[in-house]
Amino acid sequence: MHKDEEGKIKFTIWEKTAVSIIVILVVIILLLIFNEKIKEYFEIFKSWYDQG
Repeated sequence: MHKDEEGKIKFTIWEKTAVSIIVILVVIILLLIFNEKIKEYFEIFKSWYDQG
């Protein structure tokens, strides 16, 4: 082994899948928490875009 390869951490496919699922769940939770604010910002952006 080269010195460069010794310090690298390689994840298995199951670990990558688990991390992906956790990230997706966190995003969904954040969207549920901030749902009303996101709707408000979208409406503001939409009205600004329609005026321009």
